[in-house]
Amino acid sequence: MKRGIRLALITGAAVVSLAFTSSAWASYSPSLTVTASSNKPGAATSLLLGHIQSDTDDPTAKDTIYVPLGYGVNLSQPFGTKIGDVSGDLVLRGLGNAHVELKASENHMFADNPASHAAESLQCTGQPTHEAVWRMDLTIQGQQLHPLIYVDHVTSAPESTFASAKLQFCLAGPVGTPFGAQLLFAFFDVNGVFTNPSNTNDHIWNGIFTPYVAGSPTPNPAGTTESQAVIPGRVALTMKTKSLKHGRVIVSGRLTVDGQAFPGGLVELYKPGSDKRIGKARTNRKGNYTIRIKIKKKTRLLAQVLFLGDLAACPAPPIPLPPPAVTGCSTASVSFFAVKIGTARRKK
Repeated sequence: MKRGIRLALITGAAVVSLAFTSSAWASYSPSLTVTASSNKPGAATSLLLGHIQSDTDDPTAKDTIYVPLGYGVNLSQPFGTKIGDVSGDLVLRGLGNAHVELKASENHMFADNPASHAAESLQCTGQPTHEAVWRMDLTIQGQQLHPLIYVDHVTSAPESTFASAKLQFCLAGPVGTPFGAQLLFAFFDVNGVFTNPSNTNDHIWNGIFTPYVAGSPTPNPAGTTESQAVIPGRVALTMKTKSLKHGRVIVSGRLTVDGQAFPGGLVELYKPGSDKRIGKARTNRKGNYTIRIKIKKKTRLLAQVLFLGDLAACPAPPIPLPPPAVTGCSTASVSFFAVKIGTARRKK
């Protein structure tokens, strides 16, 4: 199921990223996305944390992601433990704005020793020690890069009024990076860390993004902006099968979000363990979908839906931004994933 989330998000984000072709930097409006593999209250969940921006945005110097109140956050992984995979897209300013894909199969993230990174931590976050450090092992055009994510539980105000933990990481570039590499989007597949809140409310994550001064290696704190990401508290996908003659099968069901019908969701059909899609359909205004397939024998089926979309406005008041930032929340997203497994039988 985690593989399904990752593949679907990479595809969707690539479309967003490649829609922008200008290399002029004159704006800054990155988006935070957060997708959970499970919405079950109190259950362990994998999360896909996403950073998305366009070619026209100024490059990003630093991200801070706040985990909402109620989430359990386990930071006790032994050093060397694989936390997850990293996928994304870079634009190489020094090579004619060529794009380079970061493949999840080749780029990974591991728990590392915080004591080994005191100097980098002090430069990025202003403090030398953190509860956990996650090291990314990335390969870009044959060169190895190792960005770090610093992770801590939140214990003091004002952050403790809206967050249980925070993740911080700094980015180099494009000035001074190999080939002038600039991050456009990245997804961090985080496993074995988070536990869902015990309620079924919507959960709002906050991301704080600071750009570089365009064309400069100097951060621009005054340009810092916020993005909010919503994880719906309840997502349900149903599935039933009806066998017809000659191996034909009708697969149908309904998608609801927070108890309401969800129209326009793309439901994809697979055989469990396979990445080859065998059918798809969008939900109608009542949240219903119907997919017709043909089978040769009794077949296990997996229906999944992943939605990632922009919100017209930020759903919550902006959080306090560090001075001298002057902008509040500028972008917001909603994302969810649901899966259902069933069996289709060939009618004799």
